[in-house]
Amino acid sequence: MNISSLKFQPQSQTSVYKDRNLRIILCVTLIAILPIFSINPTLAIIAQALAVSSRQIGLVVTAFLVPVAIGTPIFGFLADRFGRKQILVPSLLLFAIAGVLCATAQDFRSLIEWRCLQGLGAASLEAMVISTLCDLYRGKRVTTAMALNASAIGVGATIYPAIGGALADISWRLPFMLSLLAIPVAILVLVKLKLPPQAIKINDVELKTYVQHIGSSVNNRQVIGLLLAVIGLFAIEFGAFYTFTPVLAGTVMSASGSAIGMIFSANSISLALIAFLVGLYARKLSEIKLIKVSLIIFAVSLLLIFKVPNVSLLLIPSIFIGAVEGMAFPSIQSSLAKFAPEGYRAGFMAMNVSIQAFGRALGPIIAAFALQLGGMPAIYYGGSGLTLVVLVVFHFLLIPRRIVKNG
Repeated sequence: MNISSLKFQPQSQTSVYKDRNLRIILCVTLIAILPIFSINPTLAIIAQALAVSSRQIGLVVTAFLVPVAIGTPIFGFLADRFGRKQILVPSLLLFAIAGVLCATAQDFRSLIEWRCLQGLGAASLEAMVISTLCDLYRGKRVTTAMALNASAIGVGATIYPAIGGALADISWRLPFMLSLLAIPVAILVLVKLKLPPQAIKINDVELKTYVQHIGSSVNNRQVIGLLLAVIGLFAIEFGAFYTFTPVLAGTVMSASGSAIGMIFSANSISLALIAFLVGLYARKLSEIKLIKVSLIIFAVSLLLIFKVPNVSLLLIPSIFIGAVEGMAFPSIQSSLAKFAPEGYRAGFMAMNVSIQAFGRALGPIIAAFALQLGGMPAIYYGGSGLTLVVLVVFHFLLIPRRIVKNG
């Protein structure tokens, strides 16, 4: 008997907001984002404690993200083959152990090694969250669940930097100990999370056949359009907004560190609030229209960032971009979920997570190239223009299905 299916309550009988399964999944999400938002504010303190340069300290982030990007599709395959819990529980425990090892690292090299191990533990988490939400819900309920998940990310992005920074003031090791929170979450997943049985088993499917099946599912104009929106939004956002807006605020506007922190806190609060509202009104909203509106707002916001005269007004585009995230990301995920093949869902959604990671990595590189070519204006004007290109192509790729349907 599959322990995942014990006492599973059909999704039609339970409100998404009251579903204990969703609350457990949101806990997994809060664990998945913990090592980024709680550690990033402490990098300068870690660099000083371990006597490394500002350039080297970036490896603390890279060492965590590379295993996530590489391992995500592998764990997607394993989850489809062996089950969600069978991957989630060991991953959470490895995540917690690796975090403690990071806290006890005696030198920078060992810290980087343990961060790689923690990245391996985190590699399955985001893909498992998205695929599990797709397992639990259907239709507009998926949009509601994805929106609440995005709202949880906004909440975590708001509170984790403050907690991590406060702990780092005591000792740079303490923020890593927050990873121990993954242990009670692992117990919750094991004991309380109730999942439906997999309709299709792929125990005998070879990896090559599995990859081919995922590839055939991606060979769809609408899926390609949605994935384009994913990589476009993540690349431009992480390049123009998250990487170079703090530089713009600090160098051009002479903003203090606390002022820059307030800007990004406002962004996270906006993300949490708008995502919650999207979930609340999901039945009345069109996911595709939300994505298109988000791209337009994002293009305008990028122009505003470069046009505002002072750091106080920089709050306005920051809040708008938080709204973009709150509208676009749940809508993209729920739209992609409709194309996830039964039995291959975790692998399909893991591919989406890997593309997100690729976008995050590519964005700062593209933005730096634009900076070299035309200075700061090139980053924001170019990012705005590229966003509009993504919008046009996205719209074009979604037209054929409507034509065939009407014909």
